[in-house]
Amino acid sequence: MVGKGAMTRAERPKTRMSAEALETSKLLVEFLHVTYATRHQPTEAAGGEGAQPNSPAPASEVAVADRPPMSAHAVRAAIHVYQHGERTVGQLASGLGISYGWASRVVDELEAAHYIVREHDPSDRRVVRVRLDDAALEQVERAYAWRGEAVERALEPLSESEREAVRLFLRRVTDLMRQGG
Repeated sequence: MVGKGAMTRAERPKTRMSAEALETSKLLVEFLHVTYATRHQPTEAAGGEGAQPNSPAPASEVAVADRPPMSAHAVRAAIHVYQHGERTVGQLASGLGISYGWASRVVDELEAAHYIVREHDPSDRRVVRVRLDDAALEQVERAYAWRGEAVERALEPLSESEREAVRLFLRRVTDLMRQGG
């Protein structure tokens, strides 16, 4: 039931997206597709041709001595906890846009890989909180760097104000999407 005065999606006026906004949206989607599609391809930063010794591999391929490689979902969850600090499983699910059950499975994977520590809230045992294991921080930080060289090359010709505009745009679009707008 729609609240008094609220419009349903069908009743909302249709607004045409500007050509610039449409092109930008298409580029963002293509960026996500390319990033996902190339996640296992070697890059210079990940050990490909011309790689530097000890360069980080893609986070989804990172396996440390006693840690199995993580799924892409687990990488996203670990990054989310890294960015936002300690989370409940519900907050993690909400932040990633996944179900509570799926978030719980991802937490199981991260815990088995020793990337997170799961703790019950002492004041309410029903609440489970997760935080990154201190030893996992370096591995999670690698997830940011696995395509860093491409980002560096793309930003290189831009002025500092243009770089700030790129960061501002990405922050704004992310915030608006989180708010459902």
